[in-house]
Amino acid sequence: MTSIRLRHIVLMLLLVLEPAAVLQAQGDKTAASLNEKAISYLRQENYDKAVSTLTQAIKTAPKYAESYFNMGFTYYCMKRYDDAMKWYLKTIAVDSSYADAYVNVGLISNHKKQYDEGLGWCRRALAIDSSLSNAYTNMGVAYGGLGQAKPAIECYLKALALDRTSAITYNNLGNAYNSIGQYSRGIACLKKAVELMPDYASAHYSMGMAYSKMGMPDDAVRCYKKAVEIEPRLVTAYNEIGNTYASAHDYDKAMEYFRLSVNKAPKYVDAYHNIGMLYYERHIYDSAAFWFKRATLLDEKHDQSAYACGIAHYMQGDRKEAMKWYEQTVQINPKHALALNSIGYMYQEDKDYGKAIEYYKKALAASPKYAAAYTNLGNVYIQTKDYKAAVESYRTAAKIEPSNPQAHYNLGVAHYLAGDAPAALAELERAVELKPNYYEALNNLSVIYDETGQPAKAKDYRDRADDADPGL
Repeated sequence: MTSIRLRHIVLMLLLVLEPAAVLQAQGDKTAASLNEKAISYLRQENYDKAVSTLTQAIKTAPKYAESYFNMGFTYYCMKRYDDAMKWYLKTIAVDSSYADAYVNVGLISNHKKQYDEGLGWCRRALAIDSSLSNAYTNMGVAYGGLGQAKPAIECYLKALALDRTSAITYNNLGNAYNSIGQYSRGIACLKKAVELMPDYASAHYSMGMAYSKMGMPDDAVRCYKKAVEIEPRLVTAYNEIGNTYASAHDYDKAMEYFRLSVNKAPKYVDAYHNIGMLYYERHIYDSAAFWFKRATLLDEKHDQSAYACGIAHYMQGDRKEAMKWYEQTVQINPKHALALNSIGYMYQEDKDYGKAIEYYKKALAASPKYAAAYTNLGNVYIQTKDYKAAVESYRTAAKIEPSNPQAHYNLGVAHYLAGDAPAALAELERAVELKPNYYEALNNLSVIYDETGQPAKAKDYRDRADDADPGL
């Protein structure tokens, strides 16, 4: 009797469990069908329909991980990265072995510039499946974001060893090579990217940037134009075409493309700034100031345009307005060395030497290798007859720019005024080595050699000074 009862109980348990398994299988099948439908909506960019279809799939089969993953991808396509992250994490909660979900969490971490986290998620994905090329690609992006080009390149190469059909990875590898100045390698990778995906606008654009850096403007413009032919909304390409023409001093063509950038994207600040720079190059300072101001109206934190506006006003002779814009620049960016230097220069012009020294030192605190600020500081010390301090400032400028003849000339004059004729002669001779027709240096050498009782050398340098053009 006991054995019969046990058998009966086992049979009853089997009968209870079997329908649940069947129901789950049926639910998964329905969910799979709904996912296919949702993916078709995604291809049509009908995101609302995709979300509602995937919501139905999740209700039908709550343990079907792919529904959660595709929901994350839908929100990713909508650029709702926080929502996408939430759904990818739910995917992992449902199926902890779903490696692609880890990869995509890493991808979103990169979007948020949380690069260390991005690396961590991709490593977890590779621990599950070491053949995931996209995990290595995303790690490369993370290392690039951290400014570490070498490990980024290593990751992209690992990705390509697993999958040589990824145009994105070739594009990223090309950009990584370009970031360290290896433009030939970068271009080779970018060419491979467009070979795999001919309409890859970003790759054409990056090739243009590389050609521009290599001093090949025609090739650069060709690539930029191809990029905007594929993607007319890529306004940065119009801007770079303008920059390329501006570098070649073809200002009319440059203006055409900068204005095209503004027309395509009325809030694209860099284009406004660049139009201002074109007017500045043509010495049309009122128009330059107008466009720089427009840039700051679009982006009140655009310190580059605020500073340029100050320079334009200064060139018009409007010192009050110039100072206002320099000070505004420093309010935006307290470590803007150029603006701090310019404020110091204006105080120097006003003979307020204490304030001038204060601002030159602020400029140097912001940029310790700013040779022009050291030179200006030395000039103030000359004006205040603090010749030893002038020597130190000019000496630092000359160390920063050892091939600058004026730096050695200034140091030579400061040594002479400080009473050190031998040091003065050494620096002035160095200036002449770097610039053989340096009239002022030749003339001063003749004076100092005459004063130190060396008439033959004095005459030699006087003759050379006579032959030199004082305007050169």
